[in-house]
Amino acid sequence: MTLAWPFGAFYTALRTCGRMRERKQAPHGTKVLLDAYWLALRHSIPPLEYALYRFNEGSRRNNMHEYLYWNDLPALAALNSLTGADNRDVQDKYRFAQICAGKGIPHVGTLAVFDGGRQTHPITPFVPDAPKLWTKALRLKGGAGGAKWIRDGSAYCNRDGRAIHAGNLAEEFRRHDCLVQPFLENHPEIARVSNGALAALRIVTGMNARREAEFVATLICLPHGVSECSVAAILGSVDPGDGHIRHAALPGGEPITHHPDTGARIEGIVLPYWRESVDLVSRAHATVFPRFAFLGWDVALTEDGPVLLEANSGWGAIFHQMLDGPLGRTAFSRLVSQYL
Repeated sequence: MTLAWPFGAFYTALRTCGRMRERKQAPHGTKVLLDAYWLALRHSIPPLEYALYRFNEGSRRNNMHEYLYWNDLPALAALNSLTGADNRDVQDKYRFAQICAGKGIPHVGTLAVFDGGRQTHPITPFVPDAPKLWTKALRLKGGAGGAKWIRDGSAYCNRDGRAIHAGNLAEEFRRHDCLVQPFLENHPEIARVSNGALAALRIVTGMNARREAEFVATLICLPHGVSECSVAAILGSVDPGDGHIRHAALPGGEPITHHPDTGARIEGIVLPYWRESVDLVSRAHATVFPRFAFLGWDVALTEDGPVLLEANSGWGAIFHQMLDGPLGRTAFSRLVSQYL
């Protein structure tokens, strides 16, 4: 790593400056290339994050030591090992759902589980009858591998128009390690800024010395285009006071004001059940998963209230900081210092 870093950093800086030029993120010339490369060598700041955090602007680089970078993340993973957390509790989505069910925490239900080419839940053959189904990869995060199935007569159809008889759907799911869940609908206020897929509110919490979970950061993922999940979604900065969306950007950092599919303005939308969502994840962290130092929670905002989708020990610090600045200015710095 020590020998390869100078070469990898220069190559990444070169490619990053090219993307900055394409996005017209000025300045982006040779001086910026050398600056990004120098910061990578001198302070181990990855060039990709140099661009996302706009360190090419002099006024923003003053805070560069308050950011959490991707090469710091292994230390966060080590914290969970130090505190005795079992990552399988959140990585295995069915296990996570079982733990939540046992503690009475509102979460999306599980209709069936397929693992290693066989159905492991329920014990009877799975023949669905719900109008809409959602399948999700058993051990991935952020909704990766998700797909919606809509009932049409005696068959279910996916986004590609493929139709499978309800009685044969289990055979299709056996080919993947996945959960089958009821498809949740967005609250009408959120549906205005989604393509019909489920939006996900990400809330990060951390455990303090009193064994209480504290709010750290938040954002909302708004699906658009052909995406059926929150991967590559529009990212909205959320005001932690009243839960309104302050501004939004694409994953590459490009600002966006209106949802490209619905035309609705994103900025200013007040998230329904904002305070209830924060209370839900704080209670779940403190009472059910207290051994994790930090967790990123994905919450569905439905008409009936907030529902937990999943929790992640790796929670996308890069996007929180791209939207709202360094985590060093949040409760994160105080909470992580407990372990140093």
